[in-house]
Amino acid sequence: MLAFVSLVLSLALSAASSAIPIRRQGTDYPWCNALRATCEKQLVNSTDFNDFLTHDACLFGSACPPDFLGPDDGPLPPRRNVQLFIRQVALDMRGSGYEPPHSEDLRVPTSLLQQISTNGNTITKQNFIDGFYHALDASNGPWPTNVSIVKDYFSYIVDWTAVCSGNIPFKNFADYFVYESYVKSSGNC
Repeated sequence: MLAFVSLVLSLALSAASSAIPIRRQGTDYPWCNALRATCEKQLVNSTDFNDFLTHDACLFGSACPPDFLGPDDGPLPPRRNVQLFIRQVALDMRGSGYEPPHSEDLRVPTSLLQQISTNGNTITKQNFIDGFYHALDASNGPWPTNVSIVKDYFSYIVDWTAVCSGNIPFKNFADYFVYESYVKSSGNC
C-alpha cells in the first residue's frame, strides 16, 4: 500500500512541475481584445455595468475562451468566460477598486437576440458566426483566422445548454451568458 501511495504522489508532483506556462491577453486571441475594446466603448456611458449584456461586443466577447483572460500565471481558471470578461472590462474602465456586477444579475434583452437571430426564436451556429463577425466590424478586426474558431465557441454554448441540435432557443442562449460562470454543464452533446 505504501508503494502505491508513493507512486501516486510521485505522479502528481511530476504532473504539477511540468505545467506549461500559458500566454494570455490576446497574443493568441487578438479578435477577443478587439471585442473587449469595442465593448468598453459601448459601455463608456454606463454607470453600473448593468447594461453589459445589451451590447453585442460585450455579449460575443464573453464567449471568448477561458485562456483569453485570467491570471498571468498558474493553471487555467475553470471555464468562467462571462464573469472573467466582465471583470476585465471593469478593471480596464474603472480600476481595481470597482466590483462589477455578477453575470447572474444581468439579462440579455430579447431585442439583441432578435438582431442576431434570423427566425426570431432561436440562435443557430450561422447566427452566432454572423453576430460574432458583425460585432468585430465595429473594431475593424482583426478577425479570427479560421471560422472554425468561432464555431468552437458556439459548440461550447451548445453543449452547456444541452440543445444538441444547435438551434438554441432565446431563453437557453441568454441563460448561458447569465449563468455559465456559476453553473457548470458539460458533456451534454
